Amino acid sequence: MSHVAVPLEAWLLFAAPVAALLIGFFLMRPLAPEKTHWPILLSCAVVTAASLSLAGQVLAGRSFDVNVWRWAAVEGWGVDFGLRVDGPGAAVLAMVAVVGSLIHLYAAGYMKGDPGFSRFFLVFHLFFLAMIGLLTANNYVQLYLFWELVGLASYLLVGHWFHKASARRAALQAFLVNRVGDFGFLLALLLLLARYKVARFHLLYLLVAAGRHEMLPVIAGLLIWAACAKSAQWPLYFWLPDAMEGPTPTSALMHAATMVTAGVFLLVRSWPLIAAVPGLPVVVAWIGAFTALAAALIAGTRKDLKRILAYSTVSHLGLMMLALGLGRVGAAIFHLVVHGFFKAALFLCAGNVAHALRQPTASVDEVGGWGRAMPLTYASFVVAALSLAGVWPLAGFFSKDAIVDAAWERGGLLAAAALLVCAGSAFYIFRMLLLTFHGARPEQKGLAAHPHEAGPGLAAPPLFLALGAAAAGALGPTGSRLVFSGLRGLPVGRLGGDLVLNLPGDPALPAFSWTTALLSAAFAAAGAAAAYRLTMADPGWDWRWRGGRAEAVLASDFGWTTLMARLAAAVAALAGFVGRVLDRAWWDGLLESGAAAARGAGGLAARAADGRLNDYLWWMTAGAAVLLAGALR
Repeated sequence: MSHVAVPLEAWLLFAAPVAALLIGFFLMRPLAPEKTHWPILLSCAVVTAASLSLAGQVLAGRSFDVNVWRWAAVEGWGVDFGLRVDGPGAAVLAMVAVVGSLIHLYAAGYMKGDPGFSRFFLVFHLFFLAMIGLLTANNYVQLYLFWELVGLASYLLVGHWFHKASARRAALQAFLVNRVGDFGFLLALLLLLARYKVARFHLLYLLVAAGRHEMLPVIAGLLIWAACAKSAQWPLYFWLPDAMEGPTPTSALMHAATMVTAGVFLLVRSWPLIAAVPGLPVVVAWIGAFTALAAALIAGTRKDLKRILAYSTVSHLGLMMLALGLGRVGAAIFHLVVHGFFKAALFLCAGNVAHALRQPTASVDEVGGWGRAMPLTYASFVVAALSLAGVWPLAGFFSKDAIVDAAWERGGLLAAAALLVCAGSAFYIFRMLLLTFHGARPEQKGLAAHPHEAGPGLAAPPLFLALGAAAAGALGPTGSRLVFSGLRGLPVGRLGGDLVLNLPGDPALPAFSWTTALLSAAFAAAGAAAAYRLTMADPGWDWRWRGGRAEAVLASDFGWTTLMARLAAAVAALAGFVGRVLDRAWWDGLLESGAAAARGAGGLAARAADGRLNDYLWWMTAGAAVLLAGALR
C-alpha cells in the first residue's frame, strides 16, 4: 500500500453502498422487501457527506492518487486497485452524490407498491455504486470494470418492467449499442497495455508528454467512440430516447448523474491523450456541436414528455463535448454539474405528471393547464426550465455561457451552432412548459384528466433539485478553483529535470464576456418567444403541422433511426442466414456426412479385419514374397 493515507471518507464511498446492498439483499429482501430502501437511503446520506467532505479537502489542495492493493499480477506486471480523488473527480462526485441521493428518496415514493420494489432498489443502488467506482478509479482497467458495471445496471433498470415488450426491446437496444462502444474501449485498453505497459492515468500522462505517441491516434479515437456510445452522441445516440421505457427514477439517475455522464468523464480523464493527437479535439467539438443542434431541433417536435427531456440530454451532452473539443475541460465539468441538477428536477417533475395519470409516462395530448393543480411540481419545473434555457441569474446561464464564450472565441460555424443550440433549448423547454402547465387546448385532456399534486415524498426532491439548479451558478468560480487546486495535489513526474503534471485541458472557466452573454440571451429569448407564439398565441399549431412529410422526417431523426433499423434488420438477416444455411445446412451437413463416411470406412475396415487366420497367413506370405523379390533385385 502507498505511503499516502487514504481518508476515511474515501473508504466510506464504497463501504456504505456495499454494506447497504448486502443488508438489503440478505436481510431486507427475504424478511421485509418493502423496507429494502431504508439501508440504501442511509448509505446515500453517508456517501453524500463523504463526497462533500472530500470536495472540501480537494479544494484545500489535499488531492490524492494512491494504489491501495494489487489485485492482478503476472510476473513483474500487474494492475492495482487505486483511488484518485482530484478536482474533476471531486466536482462530479459531489454532484452525483447529492443528485443521486435525492433521486433515491424520490424513488422510494414513486416505486411504492411495485411488485419488483426490492429488486429495483438493489439494482438502483448498484448503479449508484458503479458510478462512484468509475469516478474514483485511478487507472483505465479499473475504470473499464466499473464502466461495464454501469452498463449492466442500466440494462436491468431500463428493462425493470420486463413484462412489457417495449421495455425488453429498449433494454436490449441500450445494451447492444453500448456494447459497440464498449468494444472500442476494450480495444483501447488492450492497446494501452501493449504499448505503454501501464494503465494508471498520471503515468500515461507523463509518457505522452514525453513524446511516447505509439498508436495514440487509434487509442484516442477508440476512447472517443466509447464515449459517444455511453454519452449518446452521434452516431450512437439513438438508444437513449428509447431507454425512457424504464421507471422515471431510472431515467432521472441515468440522464443526470450516472450513465450518460460517464462518457464525458472518460474524455476528461483521457484528454491529455486526445489533445496530443493533432486535429482530434476538433473532431470531438464537431461531433458535440452537430449532436447538440440536431437533438435540440428534434426535442422541439416530440410529444412524450420524457422523450423531450431525453433529446434535451443528448443536446446538452453535445454542448459538453463541444467544450471539451475546444479544450475547455473546466467549462465542460461545470455544465455537467449544473446539468445534473436541472435535468434531474425536470425528469422528476415529468414523473409527477405521469404519476397523476397513473401511467409510466405522459404525452402533451394528455395534459394541459395543470399549473394550478400541481403548484409545487409547476414551481420546480419553472425554475429548472429557466436554468436549462440559460436565463440569468440561474445556474444554466453561467455554465452554458462559458461554453458559448469558448465557441465564440473559436468563431465560425462552431460559434453559430452554439448560439442556435441556445435558441433550440429555450424553444423546446418552454414549449414543454406551456403545453403541460398552461392553457388546456381542445386537443388536450386538460383538467378532465383530474390532475393532482404528488405527495411530499414526490414533490420535495424536485423542489430541492430546482433550488440547486438555481444556486449552482455561484459554484462557477469555486468549481474552477476546485479543479485547479485538486490537480496541484496530485503526483508529478520529471521530464528533463523539471517537475511536470500534464493537466487535462484548461480547467479554468472563460472570462465573462458581455458580448457572448447578450448574444446567448438574445437567442434564448428568440427561442422562448417562438415557443410562446406556437403554443399560446396559436394554440392549435402543434397539432396542425403533424401528419405530413415533415413529421415523418423528424420522427425518424432525419432518417437516421430508419437507417439504423435497416442496418439492424440486415445484421439480423445475416445472422439468420448463418444459422439457417451456413450452420444448419452446410456445417451440420458436413458433420453428419463426415460421420456417415466414418461409419462407411469403419465398415470396410471391419470387413477387411474379419478375424480369419487363414486369410491373415495368406496376406503375410504374399507380402513377404513381394519384399523378398524387391531385396533380390
